[in-house]
Amino acid sequence: METITTQKFEILIDLEKKKPPKDTKFIISLLTPGLIIFALIILIPIVIGIFLSFRVDFNLSNPFGKRFTIINYYQLIGYNNVYARSFWTYTYQTLFFSIVSLVIEFLLGLVFAMILNKNFKGRGIARATLLIPWAIPTVASATLFRFEILNSVQEFGLINSIIQLFGGTPVYFYGTGLAPVLFNIPVLVSFPPFISEVQITMTMFSVIMIDVWKTTPFITLLILASLQIVPEDLYKAGDIAGASGWQKFRYITWPLIKPGVGIALIFRMMQSLRVYDAVVVFNDQSVRSMTVQSFLFWSNTDYGLSSAVSIMILLFIIIFAFFILLFTKREKRTSSTPFLKNVFKKLRLKRNNSKKKDQVKKEIPLEYSKEKIPLPKKIGLDQDLTDLIGESVKLKPISTTKIKWYINIRRLKKVVFILLVIIMIFFCAGPFLWIFLKSFRDPTRAPGITQTQFEWIPKYFSLRAYQIIFEQQGYFAHALLNSVILAGSTVILILIVGSLIAYAIAKFNFPFKRGLNGFIFSMNSLPALIIIIPFYQWIIAISRIIPPLDIRNTLYGLILPYTAINLPLAIFILIAFFKEIPEDLWKAAKVDGATNFQIFRKIILPLTIPGIFTCAILVFIACWNELLFAQVFLQSSESNHTIPLAILQFVRNPGSITRPWNTDIALMAATSVATIPLIIVVLIFQKKIISGLTRGAVKG
Repeated sequence: METITTQKFEILIDLEKKKPPKDTKFIISLLTPGLIIFALIILIPIVIGIFLSFRVDFNLSNPFGKRFTIINYYQLIGYNNVYARSFWTYTYQTLFFSIVSLVIEFLLGLVFAMILNKNFKGRGIARATLLIPWAIPTVASATLFRFEILNSVQEFGLINSIIQLFGGTPVYFYGTGLAPVLFNIPVLVSFPPFISEVQITMTMFSVIMIDVWKTTPFITLLILASLQIVPEDLYKAGDIAGASGWQKFRYITWPLIKPGVGIALIFRMMQSLRVYDAVVVFNDQSVRSMTVQSFLFWSNTDYGLSSAVSIMILLFIIIFAFFILLFTKREKRTSSTPFLKNVFKKLRLKRNNSKKKDQVKKEIPLEYSKEKIPLPKKIGLDQDLTDLIGESVKLKPISTTKIKWYINIRRLKKVVFILLVIIMIFFCAGPFLWIFLKSFRDPTRAPGITQTQFEWIPKYFSLRAYQIIFEQQGYFAHALLNSVILAGSTVILILIVGSLIAYAIAKFNFPFKRGLNGFIFSMNSLPALIIIIPFYQWIIAISRIIPPLDIRNTLYGLILPYTAINLPLAIFILIAFFKEIPEDLWKAAKVDGATNFQIFRKIILPLTIPGIFTCAILVFIACWNELLFAQVFLQSSESNHTIPLAILQFVRNPGSITRPWNTDIALMAATSVATIPLIIVVLIFQKKIISGLTRGAVKG
């Protein structure tokens, strides 16, 4: 007996020795670089930002202030304080902008997504043009709308020229004291004479117009991702039940896409509450945002007030996200059978309420049998149509007149669909084509040569505008190079760190995995200034101790902040691609004796090159378009300006590019140079970009 026990013990020891080693150390090595970046650039700055919001008396010797107090919040919220009127005015304007733009973008995005979800000739072209507004920097979008689309008649603005062409009265779409006040919105708590209502001017709707044009494609792609996961069999079942298009959307499409739409709206709401670029280009005192106010406080060295405004933006984001999730939460259901029963029940009640009691029998197309018609087996239902609808299904002859009516309706729907596709393409590509063609006009306007501004194709092509912007002491060319260096360096760092974290989350299980996922998602909700201003103050404090570490006014000082704010997007995209790699391939390599790092380097990475390439394009575009961080860090060094800063510099100081020549044409050339490379890349790789965004939205 003792011998058997000893043998069993030895066998257990041998089995214990043969167990595969745990992956704990490898997981830690994957997560550590990203966690360090998040800690240094996000967590610590957030803590510092909250700390700064309770501090006052800032100066160079005390970058974190001298006293702890709540006076910053009191000055903002209290209606009888010096900053209260501007804070509440900008807050209500920000909320109005966010709600109105979000509603319009949702409706347009839903229509565009349902169009692109259908198979039709030219869908690839329509899908490619959809990405054009999204690829253009926001400051460039605002510039082309301000100087071309919404300009006055005297400056040959497109919309005003069309209005005048049809005999209408031109409108001032922007301008302090020029843009008309459309209406006033009452505040929730009125404290006259400090504040009782907030004016909404035409400039506000000009900013909304820019935002809608720029970001509707993003909403469209996320909704499209949700539409593509709706089973086609459900629509076939709805057709058999005699459901109309609206009923199929209401009872089938909308319940299934609500969660995806909710995520899309939350992402978009986070961006709208942080609006900055589109507002500063107009430089209209009647329209500001909370982010603009925070930046103005920072510019005046009121770091405590600036941080307090950033904290308030974060609170609004959390509140809005809660209500959006509450509105778009998924309906609980255990299988498709109860779901379809509910759909048919609603259809039956709606039909019975609208018809007389003696008209109970349902007319169905000729191709269906008089007998009970089973639903498609792919749905997994055992019930037949009669059981689900609760009515007898009988065949009724269709008259020739009704057949012709059906044919005409079908043709009309086809014509309407084609018109919607044309409108969508024109909506996305029209503004850019307008400024691109205008950039080839002669800005010097030589005597004897007249060129009508209101023409799509210029009579006299010229490259003089492009020569002008590159002759400005090399400023614009240097800005292009700076943007390439900054965006390229950030992409490399993000791909290295992001692929490590994404691989760990996609292929391994560890205790705090769900918490890490939630933390990474929440990073998208943070206002930019809640990170960059504390980080800037931290750099000041460190530079006082170690002067060589002063990275203000340097390009490499922006690499880490750019990495931190774009890393969450890269992680979600890469997770979706890593999850598609079969587990058997990974396990087979493990059995063959390959180490975790060898599997990652020799098997996983080569198989996910399409996803990595897609991620690189998206991150490069985000870094290329960023303005606020660059404006904070590169404020006193024009030699390090990026493309968005260069365009903003031209807008604020048009004399730098317009001595004997036309301002708008030269500025449109600068905008075209800043956007054409991105648009070319987007059009070439549009399938990969859409795949990356939709996979990240559905699976991430």
